[in-house]
Amino acid sequence: MANKKIINANPNEYNGINFKSDAERRTYQALLAAGIEADYEAHTFVLSPRVRSTVPFYNRTKAAGFHLITEPIPRITYTPDFTFTLNGVFVIIEVKGFENDVFPLKRNLFRKYLETVDYPVMYFEIRSKKELLQALGIVNMENHLIQTMRKLIPSLPERDIPIGTKLLASRDFDNLQDLVDSAISKVKKDRIKYADIDLDNLHRLSGVVSEYTSKL
Repeated sequence: MANKKIINANPNEYNGINFKSDAERRTYQALLAAGIEADYEAHTFVLSPRVRSTVPFYNRTKAAGFHLITEPIPRITYTPDFTFTLNGVFVIIEVKGFENDVFPLKRNLFRKYLETVDYPVMYFEIRSKKELLQALGIVNMENHLIQTMRKLIPSLPERDIPIGTKLLASRDFDNLQDLVDSAISKVKKDRIKYADIDLDNLHRLSGVVSEYTSKL
C-alpha cells in the first residue's frame, strides 16, 4: 500500500481531480483564484535509486532466526502536492497535515536533491490559504538580482552565511549590505585567516545588493 503523506485525510474530488485531503482541494481552488493552474502530484523525484545489494544483509525473526535479504534496495521517491511555474521560478507546494514518520527523512533528501538542480526553484510547506498567499508573494518578489545574491551569499565567511541568508529572506537589504561590506573589510585585514574566501565574489555580492536597493 502506498505510504500516505497525510494521515487520516479524507479524499476529495474537484474539477476532475481526486485530492487526498480537503486541505489540498482548498489549496487548489485558492491557486485557481490566484490565476495559477497548478499540477497536482504530477512530478515524482527519485531521491535514491534502486540498488542491487552486494553486502550480506541479515534480518532476524523470532520464528526463523537470521535470514539473508536478497531483494534489491528499493528506490526512494517523493511526489509533492502541487507544482507550477511563476515569475520564472519552478514552485513546489506541499500541503501539510499530520506528518507520518517517513516524511521528515524524505524532506531532507529532497532538500539535498534541490541543491543539484540548475534552474530557479522554491519549495514551500503550507497549512492555510494565508500561508499560500504569503508564499506566492515571496515568489513574485524574485528576480535575477535576488537569485544572484542567493548564489553569492555562500561566499561570505562561514559565520556570516546564515545571517546573510536570513537577511535576504526578510528582504533587509540595508543590513545585508552592511554585513557584506564588513566581511570584505575583515577578509582584507586578515588574508591568512580568510584564505579560502573569494574577495571578487564578495565585491560582486556587494555590488548586486547595491544595484538592487538603488531600484527600490
